[in-house]
Amino acid sequence: MGRTVKIGEVRGRVLEPPAGFASPVVVTAHPSSILRVRDSADRESAFDALVEDLRLAADLIAR
Repeated sequence: MGRTVKIGEVRGRVLEPPAGFASPVVVTAHPSSILRVRDSADRESAFDALVEDLRLAADLIAR
């Protein structure tokens, strides 16, 4: 991204493309981080958030 991005602050948001990118960017957690969540309810919540982020990205692509 060319700058410091705090995932917790921008996760699930569409960001303007950085220089050299043609499309907006959707920030999300790395999928492997979800596998490391020990509490099952927290893991399910993190997985649901990832799915939301990916759907948002898919909607952007479909435009």
